[in-house]
Amino acid sequence: MLLATKHTIYSAAVSTEETATFMLHPSWNKDMTTNPYASLCRKHPHKCKFLGTIPSNQLQYAKVPFWNNIQIPLSKHSWEFQVIAIWNIKGRVCLNAHNKDWLKELAKEIPEAKREIQNIHNHPYQTALE
Repeated sequence: MLLATKHTIYSAAVSTEETATFMLHPSWNKDMTTNPYASLCRKHPHKCKFLGTIPSNQLQYAKVPFWNNIQIPLSKHSWEFQVIAIWNIKGRVCLNAHNKDWLKELAKEIPEAKREIQNIHNHPYQTALE
């Protein structure tokens, strides 16, 4: 996950095109202080934004067919997932320009997530400070 996060931040930094990538990262503790990819996101607040959290009690395993009809019981989730956006300025401006309600619509698509922010500004430092 750390390498994927590094690659995504680097791609957003060097791309001349609009770039916005949304990632789900596991969070083993509330403030994610022990996760190196979360630390990396906090070091780049103008490129990374924590959008929300999916609590562990809202996570469910998909029902999949099992081989020989033998179901293996899986343990309950003990972690949450963070919804993170990694983008460049052009990507953020493009999202806001094409659909000013994109964040609300994303929240509708992930109803389990608790939103941490209500809006995204086009200005990178204003967004980073929220």
